[in-house]
Amino acid sequence: MSVVGILGGGISGLSCAYYLKTLGQSKIKYIVLLDKSKKFGGWIQTTRFPDGATFEHGPRTLRSGTKSGYNALFLADQLALSSRILPVTREHPTAKKNFVLANNQLHTLPDASSLIRKKPPFSKSLIRYIFKEITTKKSDLVDESVYSFFERRMGEEIAKYVCDPMCRGITAGNARELSMRSTFPSMYEAEKEHGSVVKGLFSQKRSEVASEFLNSDLVKKAYNEIWRMWTLKTGLGELIDALACSVEEQGQADLIFNAECSSLNFKDGKVEIIADSENIKVDHVFSSIPSHELAPLLNAYPILAENLMGIPSVDVALVYLEYENDIVKENAGFGYLAPSFEDSKVLGMVFDSCCFPELNGKSTTRLTCMIGGRWFKEMFGDPDNVSEHTLLQISMEEVAKTI
Repeated sequence: MSVVGILGGGISGLSCAYYLKTLGQSKIKYIVLLDKSKKFGGWIQTTRFPDGATFEHGPRTLRSGTKSGYNALFLADQLALSSRILPVTREHPTAKKNFVLANNQLHTLPDASSLIRKKPPFSKSLIRYIFKEITTKKSDLVDESVYSFFERRMGEEIAKYVCDPMCRGITAGNARELSMRSTFPSMYEAEKEHGSVVKGLFSQKRSEVASEFLNSDLVKKAYNEIWRMWTLKTGLGELIDALACSVEEQGQADLIFNAECSSLNFKDGKVEIIADSENIKVDHVFSSIPSHELAPLLNAYPILAENLMGIPSVDVALVYLEYENDIVKENAGFGYLAPSFEDSKVLGMVFDSCCFPELNGKSTTRLTCMIGGRWFKEMFGDPDNVSEHTLLQISMEEVAKTI
């Protein structure tokens, strides 16, 4: 039987504790989870105002349709959250319409309607890009940048107006610097195994992706209705609360917040966690904190600490806006992303009120503006010193310009 320590009480740390508990006491004797914050959840934090308007401080939805997506739904079912879920099906406007900013105008990204008809900012119909992808020979490269991969297989326009902004939206990073193998492993493997991303995607049936989770009624419902994403009735904070409660109710676990760890030491097959001057001995330790926060805890192991500090990370500012009435109107959709070469100071904007009107206040429009990422320091300097007023002003100007 093992005593386990977990650093970080966000979704990763709490999920780690939850799944370790499922192994049973014959393997896991006790779990100690430590988080330096005042509240569990990490980046997942939800604020709900008296009028019902709900704002997420970080992630706002969970995807469905992939193996990890179905696993998240399976977890929600196990936590008795099925009746709390707000889904977005493939027929919902936000699932159908995603925008990209091009020449200071919003354009819908290619979909089935543009299969044989070209739409700006693209000079060709979607079928021609698909044909190029299918007929392009696979590369022998061990890895390449995400931008290079998309440009090689689908052409410059797809790389510029799909790949570049997509990477900014998912990672807040630069597509020319991100590893294809690490960022989009399924696409990378599809080319290696099938010679084409499109062929690879069609080779795997939806039922195979969801198969191991179909004993869940919730997963079956999501599968049959083709959910694209989902949240909970009072925001994703519900998922955090349910996870923490489940771990604590099972017993033999300590979930401790406001716990500042100062060092980790490995001695005689054990791990010593020094937290708030207290020495906690465990058999195994799992870290779910950022690498730059883990590195200082390992000063006794300089090579490991140096490697951890060498992993780059970026800062993103989120600005939440609420307007009276519906200001999105004909642009109803998930939101838009801005390519790095466009004249825009934002990464993109999410139209929250379109995705989940159930979380709106009274006849309001909720928006989230994403700013910075890989370009934060060169645009605004030190993230810790940037003026909130500056970020708010940028966001409001962006709304006025694009919406």
